[in-house]
Amino acid sequence: MDQQSFVLPSRGPKPPANVPELKEAFRLRARGLKGGRLEVAKFTLSHPYDVAFASAREVAERAGVSTTTVMRLVNDLGFEKYAAFQQLFREELRRGRQ
Repeated sequence: MDQQSFVLPSRGPKPPANVPELKEAFRLRARGLKGGRLEVAKFTLSHPYDVAFASAREVAERAGVSTTTVMRLVNDLGFEKYAAFQQLFREELRRGRQ
């Protein structure tokens, strides 16, 4: 098999590239966000500094949910790892300082 023709199947949605895209993703999924995932979404948008520098466990504690709930939302958004999700917030803070 030619290596160039082998493509892995997509794992899900393309993750947002920045915080405005993340806000739009939350808006589009608003009716589907319930319970803990809704709490995580609200927390991330109202506490961007915490998300930028806190671990998934710390965000979960502050949002009043389990770490698993945080990770499920992160994965639902198309991110493979929490660090990639977190990077959106770090970049947003950097842009705000310039």
